Amino acid sequence: MYKIDSYIPTRIVFGLNRLNELAELKLPGKKALICVTSDDLMKKLGFQDRVIELLAKNGVEAVVFNGVIPNPTRAGVMAASALAKESGCDFVIGLGGGSSIDTAKATAIMMLNEGDLWDYAYTGTGGRKEVTCAAPIITITTTAGTGTEADPYCVITNEDTEEKLDFACDALFPTVSIIDPDLMKSLPRELTIYQGFDALFHALECYITNRNENRLIDIYAEDAIRTVAQWLPVVVEDGSNLEARVKISYAANILCGYTQSLCTVTSHHIIAQTIGGIAPSFAHGATLIVVAEEYYKDIKRFVPELLEDIGVFMGAAPIEGDKGQNFINALTDMMDATGVRTLAMSDHKISKEDCQKITDITYDVVGIDLDKYTLTKDDIHAIVEKSYR
Repeated sequence: MYKIDSYIPTRIVFGLNRLNELAELKLPGKKALICVTSDDLMKKLGFQDRVIELLAKNGVEAVVFNGVIPNPTRAGVMAASALAKESGCDFVIGLGGGSSIDTAKATAIMMLNEGDLWDYAYTGTGGRKEVTCAAPIITITTTAGTGTEADPYCVITNEDTEEKLDFACDALFPTVSIIDPDLMKSLPRELTIYQGFDALFHALECYITNRNENRLIDIYAEDAIRTVAQWLPVVVEDGSNLEARVKISYAANILCGYTQSLCTVTSHHIIAQTIGGIAPSFAHGATLIVVAEEYYKDIKRFVPELLEDIGVFMGAAPIEGDKGQNFINALTDMMDATGVRTLAMSDHKISKEDCQKITDITYDVVGIDLDKYTLTKDDIHAIVEKSYR
């Protein structure tokens, strides 16, 4: 028998042109720190000035921190929190993709807590201090992939130790998340693909971890997997297709956020995050893709029935006598169709020798305790080595 256990307190404001409602929404303060990327993309696209204008109509001042980088760092978070404190900000806005929102979430921790961010990391070399409070968080996303708009997580890299770790607590649930797919039309094809696969893996990993226990997780995950499988090829072909943008955003920003709020991903994500910590220029979705085929070939021995379910959700019929292979086939077909099956670690200056380093950090430093099956360190090393090119 299944059970239900659910707590997702974020207010979701989803739909085309709903960013305009920022001028009227009840907001949690009077002065916001807006976190955006250092390439000034949000300003170039007009989104930054539009948000500032809407906030002003709502009686809210804004200060901009434009130091966010891909795979955001501990140092960046500490700089943002210092600016927030100096400026008297009482809440934080993440404007852009996962990097900006994760920076905003981690900054919210440090706006109300003393010391260094890494004091509060609960794995790896973190200090494991409890986070009991954080400044209120608003997210305004321009991408569709992470699900961070509706979950209590952020992922930050320690540039000194090359660890890319999760931070998680209920205080990191956003107060309000504005998800306007119209803002996603400008998302480049490459990032659309990477983020679409990130969403796919979020949903299917949670489905695997859940093992059909919490009924809501199964419902959210199945709908997300079906939606991404159907609509990612469409939006990759035509990024201006608003129907496709809406569908993918619904799956990635809402459903995947919900699954992650109620469940955890697998060591697939830990391996990929480790790669991103070593090679910060390597987009997160791409690091997931590069090890996916070998990872799922390996764990098929543990969860064949669950993988077979996922394959069916993706439109692939079961294969008699080979449970779970339908998912492997559906996954590689999608990778081939989007041109990402040949992604290479070596393109990001990762050497073959780094496979051992990736394994060591994944297994010994971060750990893979969230898995509900047993992969050995040798298993992890074999997956990474077989994935290397």
